[in-house]
Amino acid sequence: MKLRSTVLVLLFAVSTATAVIILPFTSWDDLTKTSPDMIIARCATTANPTGIADGMIWSDIEVLAVLKGDTKPGVARTVSQYWPHQDECFLMFATYQSNQLYRAYNATETYRIVPLGRYFPTNELTGKTLDDQIQLVLRRRLEDVNRELEKNAEEKNRLEKGLKG
Repeated sequence: MKLRSTVLVLLFAVSTATAVIILPFTSWDDLTKTSPDMIIARCATTANPTGIADGMIWSDIEVLAVLKGDTKPGVARTVSQYWPHQDECFLMFATYQSNQLYRAYNATETYRIVPLGRYFPTNELTGKTLDDQIQLVLRRRLEDVNRELEKNAEEKNRLEKGLKG
């Protein structure tokens, strides 16, 4: 009985230690205030789908610009539920963690990553306040999403016409 109790306690402790806590999105303002590091990065390598554990995806990135935080542009790693594509740029609301296990930007929730396509001119951010930089990036992403929605609506109409015969 003692052995069984010990095993159960150990299993619970291990499963709790490996759990990933996912917080709900509250607002961009909250995210900006609570994220110690905000960067524009480019994905250097796309993750291998067989190497994903606990839904967390590790990627090599190149930090192009630092909007908030003490880190510097250059090569780095990130871990998130978001799966970036090679050469894709994105804004990341993150926490840079450096410990015995790893050194990486942690942006667990997918909403902490704002995709920006393959090219994003970081020079457009120069001289702007942090709030203005965030607004510019969000506006750019919204324009991209609206274009994608229009394109998908056209495709949907064509497919529906094909099914009606």
